[in-house]
Amino acid sequence: MTITNKATIIQWNNEKGFGFATANGVKYFVHVSALGRPSRSPRVGDTIVVNTFGKGEKGPRIESGLLDGVPTLENMPRQTHFARPRKQRPVRNFMRVLCVVLALIAGTYTLVGKLGSSSQQPQSTATQTNVNASQYTSKDEVARFICENGYLPPNYVNKNEGIRMYESKTGKRLERWNFNPQRTLGVMIGGDRFSNRDGRLPQGDYREADVDYFETNRGPRRLVYASGCNIYYTSDHYESFVKLKF
Repeated sequence: MTITNKATIIQWNNEKGFGFATANGVKYFVHVSALGRPSRSPRVGDTIVVNTFGKGEKGPRIESGLLDGVPTLENMPRQTHFARPRKQRPVRNFMRVLCVVLALIAGTYTLVGKLGSSSQQPQSTATQTNVNASQYTSKDEVARFICENGYLPPNYVNKNEGIRMYESKTGKRLERWNFNPQRTLGVMIGGDRFSNRDGRLPQGDYREADVDYFETNRGPRRLVYASGCNIYYTSDHYESFVKLKF
């Protein structure tokens, strides 16, 4: 296998400032502080040009690198400031005061709007809780994500990547999927082509994705999907299908 110094971000938590990236078949922890103050937050799918790989208490990690194609704050072009004549200072001071007043007014309206909205439309606990991308595991959550975005959530990897992650973590050769990938690797398996050899589904270019892991292995539950929110669910490993409606 060709060794590369480029890693691809597969999970990212903006609130906590860290995530995970894969390179050379290994899943690495990466903190935003290791990326040289990028001018925007990292995103799933970004490429990291790695300067140094390392190993921490919790496993492999990226010690330093840069987001490919994203300038750092130090390299952002600076604006040239020209000294203004002293006679214009009163105008500048007036503009500063005006900006502060407008900001206070906007903040007041925003607060009032939020209070009114919360009092008129009580939300359930499920609505108030944002689902983290790494927690897309159930049939309905994953299917809706596919329908809205056209691709799987970022916590999914295909079978080949899952095998590489397993063998890198355990040091063992994967003989069969007799383990739960979510518990063992922190990912779900999906994205491989579904051939529809038995012709149980209409003709189409399908892919498959595991859902609802509850056992000590991958279980029999799958989504089979194509473009245009064309998504089917099977609970018995492709013996029967139910089309999901949105």
